[in-house]
Order: sequence, then C-alpha cells, then structure tokens
Amino acid sequence: MKKLICAVLALCIALSCALCGCSSSGDPVENNKVVKSDDKYRTFYQIWIGSFCDSNGDKTGDFEGIISKLDYLNDGDPDTGDDLGVDGIWLSPMMPSYSYHKYNVRDYFDIDPEFGTLEIFDKFIAECDKRGIAVIIDLVVNHSANDHPYFEKACEELDKGKTDGYAKYYNFSNKSDTTHSRNSGTGYYYEGQFSPEMPDWNLAYEGTREYFEEVVKFWLDRGVDGFRLDAVKYFSDENTDGIEFMKWFYDMAKGYNPDVYMVGEDWEDPGTIYEQYKSGIDSFFNFKFATATGEFATTGRGGQTKSFASALKKYDDNIKKRSETAINANFLTNHDMVRVRNNLYDYEQKFAAALYMLSPGNSFTYYGEEIGIEAPNTTNDASYRTAMIWDNENLPNIYVNGVAEVEENELGGVKQQLEDPNSLLNAYRRIIKLRNQNPQIARGDITKTLDSNDPYLGGYYIEHEGETVLVIHYGGDETLEYEITDDILKGAEFRGGCVATSVEDEAYATEETVQFKNGVLTMPPFSTAVLKAN
Repeated sequence: MKKLICAVLALCIALSCALCGCSSSGDPVENNKVVKSDDKYRTFYQIWIGSFCDSNGDKTGDFEGIISKLDYLNDGDPDTGDDLGVDGIWLSPMMPSYSYHKYNVRDYFDIDPEFGTLEIFDKFIAECDKRGIAVIIDLVVNHSANDHPYFEKACEELDKGKTDGYAKYYNFSNKSDTTHSRNSGTGYYYEGQFSPEMPDWNLAYEGTREYFEEVVKFWLDRGVDGFRLDAVKYFSDENTDGIEFMKWFYDMAKGYNPDVYMVGEDWEDPGTIYEQYKSGIDSFFNFKFATATGEFATTGRGGQTKSFASALKKYDDNIKKRSETAINANFLTNHDMVRVRNNLYDYEQKFAAALYMLSPGNSFTYYGEEIGIEAPNTTNDASYRTAMIWDNENLPNIYVNGVAEVEENELGGVKQQLEDPNSLLNAYRRIIKLRNQNPQIARGDITKTLDSNDPYLGGYYIEHEGETVLVIHYGGDETLEYEITDDILKGAEFRGGCVATSVEDEAYATEETVQFKNGVLTMPPFSTAVLKAN
C-alpha cells in the first residue's frame, strides 16, 4: 500500500519527489525556497575547460561552449529545479601554455587561444553574474612555464654571468643539490619540483610578489571572485615560509576585493592541512575525505554513518581551531583522481553525494561526476579529464591530450538522465536544492553528533546564527523508523530528504521515500534527512 501511495504522489508532484523526500504535507524540497548566496559559501562546479563543450569543432572545449551550457548549471531562477543549481564555478587553468593541461603558464595576463579571448571571457563572467554564479580560477603560483619571458630572460642573463637580474625571480644555484636539479643550459641549476618545463618561482623575492600582485589585480578587475591556488605544499622551500607567503597573498588580494575567496590544494595528511589554515586563507581541500579511500566514498559504499559523523566533526573542529573563518572544502574527486564512477555503483555515488554536499563548508563537484562518467583507464591524468557526455546518442568529438577517449556513458548522458527520475543527475539536482534551501548546513558549525547505538545511523547538529539543523544519514539495509523526540531535536521540522535509489541493483531499487509523520522519521536504506529545530 505504501508503494502505491508513493507512486500516485509521484504522478501528482514534481519530478524530484519520485527520487525522495515526500511527507504527509507534500515534498518540502518542492515547497521550500532556495536561499540565494551573497557570501563566500557556494556550491561549486569544477570545469575542465578543454573537455566541457566544444563550440567551434576544433576538438577542444572553449568558453563559448561553457556559455552555451550555463543554463544547465544555473538558469538564474533558483526555484525552478530545471538546472543543476550550482552557484559557483572553478575553472581549470586557462592561461596561454603549450601543454594541454595549462599548468605551465607562459602569460598570466591572457586566455589561451584554444579556449577563446579575453573578450569572450568577459562575456562568460557577465553571463555568470546574471545567474548569481561566483567564478574562481585556477592560479598557478608555485611555478611558471620554461618559456615564460622572465625565465627566458633569466637564462639569457645567467649565460652572461649576471645573477642579480631576472634570475632572482626563480630559485637558481650554481651547483646541483637536492633542491636544484634542473640544468638550465647556462651552468646554473634551478628548482623545478614538478618537471623541467615548470621552473619554481622564488616566492620570497619582492619582485615576484609585485608581479603576482599585478596578476591578482588584473583578474579581480575582470570580475573573477577568487582563486584556487595550485600546489601550495610546494610554496615552502629554503627561501620561503609557505604559510607566511599565503597570508601575504590573501591579505594583498583582500586589498582589491575584501570578499575574495581562496581555496588551496595540499594533498598531505590532515595535520599538515590543519596547519595551513593558520595562513588565514578561507579553504583547503579536504583530501582526507576525498578519493576512493576517503570518508565520503567508503561511507557511501559501506553505509557506516555513525563513525563518519564523528570523523567529520573532528575535522571541522580542527580547522576551526586554526582559523575561526575556516570554510571546509568538500569533494569526491578532481582532475588528478580516478573518477568516482570507477569505484562506486550509482546508489553509492548518490549516497556519497549527499554525504559531502550536506556537510558544512563549500562543496566542489567535478564536471561529469553528476552523471557518473567513468575513466577509460586508471593510468594517466588525461583519462580523468575526458569529454563531458551531453548525449549518449551524439558523442562529443573532443580530444584530450591528443587522444579521443570518448565512449557511451553507462548511466546515460545528460539528455538521457534528465528523462529518468531515478538518475544520478536528478539525485544531484535534488541534493543541491536541499543544500541551498538550508543555508545553515554550509555556514554552520557542528556542535555535536547524534547519539546512536546503530553504526549505520549517524548524524550531526549544525548551528548557525541561533538556528539548528540536524542532518541524519542512514546506511542500513532495512527501512528504519526512528522517533524524533524533543530530546533529540526540539520542535523538529522536516526540511526534506533523499534516497539513493538504484537503477543498477534491484536490492536498492526502492520506491520508498524519506517521510516524517507524527514525530517518526522513516528512512529507507541509504537515505538522508534534514530537520530543523523550532
């Protein structure tokens, strides 16, 4: 009888109710309004520019292609439910470079011709502004290309014995050691921790800092909202204190835009990342919880949410101890990692998405993750950066690093998944809407975890500006009925839920939804509920 009722309701209400979240008074996620962000807290979407959408048939994605797909990401009306609902974009490196990945920059003041022009970039920013989308760009501060004019001039001067000119912008030495191992052809060696094509800047030199101040001002003046700082773990060397440099960099940028947002990349252990927060930078990516072996994926697979909630609170507490303004940066995978689809079934991906998006801080979704793109192999970076699949029946002719690796997406392209109410894409759309309807989730602090004796039932209380929400995740195999007393959450209001319904595994192909009636929360296997105290 319950399944029949839910089936009837699914015909009467919006598409996403078929996914999850019904209650006796209707679906809160359909009825509640999205709260538009006007601060640094965002639902980000990472775009690998060359792989996203090709507008001119040259087999490389570009800014005109991104502009053509902005309505897919955010159509400007947060309550329609006709888009993904993201309100932030992180762009992969876009500046002129001879590599496909663009992490060796030769000119910090332009757009690579493969992607477009500065004028087209300005058009992109204007279209994002119309939709309330904040844009951050990948900024490579640790190193330049070896054909950057400053490095070329440095080598020319060193060849003539001049060491006090452009050579000061880089880390040169007249002998090879553990740090200086690249021979510049001049008798001098230089630091290049990634490759010979990427000589490291001397970040302690005042001239280098003045140069990057010009870079920051240039892009902020063009409407960029912030920066993703690449490879911050390498900022520290024999000349530079990396934390001091980041503090200087962040304070300098705030002088041009007090609301500038920055997120740093450091894939070291959590203790190292905690210390990076002493720089004052807003965010550092939460690598402990990401990747196939991180907390989000392992909990998405195994369902033991009680320990997950405790681990999340511990991490949240530790970053806030170092910086009261810390904003956690949660994600599943990025451009350097095997795709999440390579390790999780569709229902596990849905559950993992709810885990990371309904945690405090900013969320970062890697393009194609929302439709379950799978890496064709796990041996090289290019395989993690294949073309976005808009339509399985019309595959893109995009080449990644000179090789076309585009195949049909097992779960369907965007077109196919939009037509399936139980698709991964529609699950993402619902989770993002639930996140954006409850701004306390992103902005608040975890004060305590749910007192549970069930390892598969976990939750955390988030407080923000005097309001409390309770996020509950359930990863058990049988439907759970859980009474929400005033001792658990006073005057609980059901804000919505989601179920990781499977299209691949019949055991998780349920038609049940999260429900809250007469104080009892009903949670199917692998589901999430959000409640608010009153």
